[in-house]
Amino acid sequence: MEQWAPQYSRGERLKLLAFHGAWALPLLLLTQFVFFPWFETFVETAPCRRAGPFSAMEMLIYGIFVGLPGSFVLVVLAIEGRHSLRVWLLAQHPLPDEKVFKPTRYVYGRRARLRPLLFLLVILMVTGLTIQGVFWAGEFLDRLGPEQGCSAPLLGNGAP
Repeated sequence: MEQWAPQYSRGERLKLLAFHGAWALPLLLLTQFVFFPWFETFVETAPCRRAGPFSAMEMLIYGIFVGLPGSFVLVVLAIEGRHSLRVWLLAQHPLPDEKVFKPTRYVYGRRARLRPLLFLLVILMVTGLTIQGVFWAGEFLDRLGPEQGCSAPLLGNGAP
């Protein structure tokens, strides 16, 4: 006998949509109209800035090559890690009492453990990319050479 996971009702779907829209839309607007303009200015002046013992350019390059994939790993682990671990331990997907959006049959055993295994492989690959990013960022900074076009040698917090 096939078993089906319980589904969200139409009302529950609308509540989820409203909840996630309530935080995602302001975040999108804040990113678009505050963060991106600030970041563009920061990138233009990064070669002439310092932040403690590091140049702003080093922080920028390491942030791109190491920070972005590393942050991705941490966020995805925080969101999906516990769920995948429970699926692996119970060898069942969807989990008991977990609601789904469309009709979904329960899957047990090896087939259920395939998703957590793929999740682990993606996490390991992106973690490897993060580690490799340390070396790529160093090589990239070596190719950039000394800062040019600054009116004064590496300023503190202010712009040139």
